[in-house]
Amino acid sequence: MRISMMLTPMCDKNLELAAQVGVEEIVTMFPGVQNGELKSIKQRVESYGMKLTHVERKIPHDQIVHGLSGSDDQITTFIELIKEMGSLGLEVLCYNWMPSEDWCRTSKNIPQRGGSLSTGFNSSDHQLTVTDAEGRPNSKTSAHKLWENLDRFLNEIIPVAEQEGVKMALHPDDPPLDIFWQQDQIITNINALKKVVNLVPSHANGICFCTGSLGLTGDDLVNGILELGNSIHFVHLRNIKGSASHFHETWHDDGQINLSSIVRALRDIGYQGTIRPDHVPTMIGESNENPGYEMQGRLFAAGYIRGLLDAIS
Repeated sequence: MRISMMLTPMCDKNLELAAQVGVEEIVTMFPGVQNGELKSIKQRVESYGMKLTHVERKIPHDQIVHGLSGSDDQITTFIELIKEMGSLGLEVLCYNWMPSEDWCRTSKNIPQRGGSLSTGFNSSDHQLTVTDAEGRPNSKTSAHKLWENLDRFLNEIIPVAEQEGVKMALHPDDPPLDIFWQQDQIITNINALKKVVNLVPSHANGICFCTGSLGLTGDDLVNGILELGNSIHFVHLRNIKGSASHFHETWHDDGQINLSSIVRALRDIGYQGTIRPDHVPTMIGESNENPGYEMQGRLFAAGYIRGLLDAIS
């Protein structure tokens, strides 16, 4: 298992810091397609002795999810991205199926130890202050239709991914609520992830095992890892306290999830992919402009994960 990291921003200082703490691989947000940007990012990462291996987040998909008129164009974008990733030797494309675009939080200032600040979510608070979503979805789509649209998407995308040697990794909904903003969500537990991999059985069709999202579902995470096995193409490691409707994120060593048991289970299934330290608290001196993704906390998380990996080797 290897440690990867998403850098926000991907500046020289952050690249240097990541390399210094032993990060081996870098994850980039979607930079567009056929514009040379992905190749440029790859070369820049390699100049610091690391590899660019994953693309995730900010990939337009709302039309596909809701089955709207622009879905064909968005599927074309996915296909072009997969082909470009294949040509550059990138390994994993991580995406989500949230009708509201991406992860949502209602607070970014929840006090943690030493005065650090974390993000949180409370379903009774309808004023979103931390969100990567563009806003509440314009369309209301039933769970049945969401599954139909996902099935169509996978049947079009997975053959291309197989051909290009790219693995698809579907991230669970965050927060994992069956109904959010009066809109159905479907990727809200481990059973849903198992259904996803069975829609189009293929070595290219898999999931991102996010401990933060799945740790809010009440599911047995260790058993879920054993059941999903080789379908796990990517791991997001973070910790939380609470339930899907009301929770906050914590330091990796201070939440309700036993992360050491997660790493042991990954070892037991022979997982050879990367683990990315996910959302972390903001520390003193940081702006909190990128809540969950400020740099100092992720350096701590990378060291913590390295310790977990060394303990089971």
